Amino acid sequence: MNKLMKSFFLLSMLFAIVVWSVGCTASDQQQVQDSNSSEPSVQSMPQDDSGSDSQPEEQSLPPMPDEPVTLTLYSHWAAINNDNDVQALFGTALEQYPNASIELLRGVNMQDLIAAGEVPDLVAVPNGSMFDMLELELASDLTQFIEDYEIDLERFVPEAIDAIRSYSDKGEFLAIPYTLNYGLLIYNQDIFDQFAVPYPEDGMTWDELNDLSQRVTQTYDGVQFIGLDPGAIKSLSRSYLLPAMDETEEKPILHSEGYQNLFAVLKRIYDIPGIVDRDANRYSYGIDFFLKEQRLAMHSVWLAAITSRLPEHGDSLNWDLAGHPVFPERPDIGKEIEFQSLLVTPNSENKIAAYYIIQAMVSDESQQKMNRGKNLTILNKPEWHKNFASDTQLFEGKNLEGIFSVKPAPASRYTKYDNQLYNYVGEALRAVVLENADINSALRAANEKAEQYIAERKAQQ
Repeated sequence: MNKLMKSFFLLSMLFAIVVWSVGCTASDQQQVQDSNSSEPSVQSMPQDDSGSDSQPEEQSLPPMPDEPVTLTLYSHWAAINNDNDVQALFGTALEQYPNASIELLRGVNMQDLIAAGEVPDLVAVPNGSMFDMLELELASDLTQFIEDYEIDLERFVPEAIDAIRSYSDKGEFLAIPYTLNYGLLIYNQDIFDQFAVPYPEDGMTWDELNDLSQRVTQTYDGVQFIGLDPGAIKSLSRSYLLPAMDETEEKPILHSEGYQNLFAVLKRIYDIPGIVDRDANRYSYGIDFFLKEQRLAMHSVWLAAITSRLPEHGDSLNWDLAGHPVFPERPDIGKEIEFQSLLVTPNSENKIAAYYIIQAMVSDESQQKMNRGKNLTILNKPEWHKNFASDTQLFEGKNLEGIFSVKPAPASRYTKYDNQLYNYVGEALRAVVLENADINSALRAANEKAEQYIAERKAQQ
């Protein structure tokens, strides 16, 4: 009996061991399978109505071409004049994609290129001249590019993005901005010292600046010193937030109260004896006159204009900067915002390469390098402004930060008629300054010319 019980006990134990071993093996195999796959089991996966269990593949961007690719670039008033300018803007992008190169088209106009079937891949253009290129249908919609290449528009200066959105009535995004310009006041310290007049300060009103101008507009040792050149009338009118057109009614509004107020401010400036050169019929002098003649005390000018010229003329001049003058009705805003953008032409055969280059150009790395050079960043990073042009040392010891204390005026929407309409405004100012025409009559005549011009343009359409 004892032997029988022992045999039964041994058989039971052996059977339990075998069952336990088989169970462990199955469990281990399941764990190995689970650890090698992140996918849910077949039973838990939702089934497709078609019976297929295949998953859609994630779409990827087309790669940057491996073969050498040359992008042709046309600069329309965008201050890209030579290979050094190209390198300053595109250098970082070209280092990232060494098989790409940029060919700057020089000595040609766009109409000739279009006629010859040689439209460039890229067009660089400031916002004020954008409609010149849009009328020639040289811009493609970059909305899909922005989405696919993850271009975050929130990184950019918002006024630039708003301006670009205004270029299209169809919701298209037609350009990518790459550098910002900034209005400022540059002044000759020697002239102020000579007449014992205090230097201008950041964000003075035009009337306050006019008071300084009166005190330094003098003749000394037979030399006529000129107090102030307020700059171009187009820029001043847009800084005063004056559009040239009522787009709703498609009528010019050059005879408005706003234009009359602006002309009154300018008349007070030009009425100072000595500001206008009556012998030469001259009242606009410009940055080259300021730097070379050195008898203009103050000038409203763009940052890019002085940055490109100071290396040649700055050493011979004792100069400094101030935040741009303002109108008392708008005490926080100065010169209108200006920026340069790139268009990708609709029929470019190198769009993929262009997209990669633009993507790299607006990266933080590229924008920081541009900003340390001579191209102010377009990114909304005001903390970078203090490092503008730091690689050049152009502004060492100067009031660079002061110019950024005055915000740029938002860009009014441009229209296809604006270029000619601003010419009429310029003619009206010339009549007031040089011919002693009254402001009301001069602006009324400008508005009548504008109405006739718009009617003629519409008749041609």
